[in-house]
Amino acid sequence: MSCCEMPVKKEPAQSAAPAVCGVCGVKAKKVERMTVENLLKGGSQREIIDTQYYFCETPGCDVVYFSNETGQRFTKRVVRTRIGIKETQAPIPICYCFDFTEGMVLDELLTMGHTTIPDLIKSRIEAGRCACEVKNPSGRCCLGEVIKAVNRLTKEREVLARGERAVELPSADAGIDPLHACCGPKE
Repeated sequence: MSCCEMPVKKEPAQSAAPAVCGVCGVKAKKVERMTVENLLKGGSQREIIDTQYYFCETPGCDVVYFSNETGQRFTKRVVRTRIGIKETQAPIPICYCFDFTEGMVLDELLTMGHTTIPDLIKSRIEAGRCACEVKNPSGRCCLGEVIKAVNRLTKEREVLARGERAVELPSADAGIDPLHACCGPKE
């Protein structure tokens, strides 16, 4: 099953709790070895061993992948791509398979009033053209994060259009599981 497919039957819950990043202290999610292998730069690839790696999603933390078992930490500087969730300057990637950025979404919102990017991604996923498990640093489907970014940027655009001061707004899609928000068959 690819990362962009939802399981038809629910799989039993994993008993192992997520690991905690030793730098920021935040729980992290497992990531497959093939993701780490594909995204680390050459010299760092040689350091990969047979252990469970985790992806740190904390925006301000420089760690991308780590293993508490071995004490290994791989930071942003040894990853081949920009880590969208950890970036503050454009271009901020939101879809790694099809190279969409927050700036592209914002451009469509400003010029057309809406964005077609989520629909384009969905159609490409349906055509079997995604590879999130090796292109997305988290190893999971990008579409959940794309939808979050679209919702956030839409709200920011609306606030600016009214001439109000930009404020941090809560996510409208709270509760969406970015791993299964988009793709594959529904139950």
